[in-house]
Amino acid sequence: LDKLSKFLSKMLGKAESDNCFDLSSQLPSGVNATITAGDWSGVGSSSNGEIWDTQTCTYLVERIGFSQRSMFPNRPWTMDWMRSHCAARFGVEPRPYEYKNKWRFDDLASSTNATRILFTNGLNDGWSVGGIKEDLSDSILALNLKTGAHHSDLSHVGHSRHD
Repeated sequence: LDKLSKFLSKMLGKAESDNCFDLSSQLPSGVNATITAGDWSGVGSSSNGEIWDTQTCTYLVERIGFSQRSMFPNRPWTMDWMRSHCAARFGVEPRPYEYKNKWRFDDLASSTNATRILFTNGLNDGWSVGGIKEDLSDSILALNLKTGAHHSDLSHVGHSRHD
């Protein structure tokens, strides 16, 4: 842990004499803000965090938990916890199927007049598990980029022919 502490101190620009990172600096703004939010990987600080937490409490419900094999403490995800958090934080009930039902994503090709849609997925991205990865029709296509991810540009490696 000492090695990790020194590493994080350098990354966060803190002097080695500083003992603790103030987690309250990572709180989203708004009523009943907590480090624990609808997205357990973190929502960010200030108004950005509040907006992201609002989204995860309404239509963008993320079923993300941490298992014994995770680097994070074991924490199974439950809809009961999510309902409680969202009610306390925003006075809302999560509606995880709202968009699917409204826009019929489960049967987009045959139940709508949708055409000329290209779904792109970076398969090196954890979010790709929720993506549409197969063509749904001749005009609703999926493009899967094997090494792509929404965070590829943040890699320390730099550009390569695989980008």
